Amino acid sequence: MRIAKALSFLSFIPCHRLPSRSIYLNGKQIPLCARCMAILLGYLTLPALFLMPLPFWVGVLLQVPMLADGFTQYKKWRESTNWLRVVTGLLSGVGQGVIVVSVVNFLVESLT
Repeated sequence: MRIAKALSFLSFIPCHRLPSRSIYLNGKQIPLCARCMAILLGYLTLPALFLMPLPFWVGVLLQVPMLADGFTQYKKWRESTNWLRVVTGLLSGVGQGVIVVSVVNFLVESLT
């Protein structure tokens, strides 16, 4: 019960929240699907990325696994697993962080 209440603030995030594609803690569904939760966890790397920035293209490249997984699942060529959704979501979240840091650094350098 405590976990569900602690994570209830995530309910504003647009996500399909399908039970079959969600992670459960102590029998309670986390209020996001596995991929969305992993993307948020990937965002936690943002502070480290400011200390050790990576090139913009790395951030774009880190989006490819999630796009491939989502596209092949959408086309019904195969069914993804929660484990794969977590891995590709985590890579995407880190990649989005790389893109944000690259853009911020570019803007700072351009304006100074």
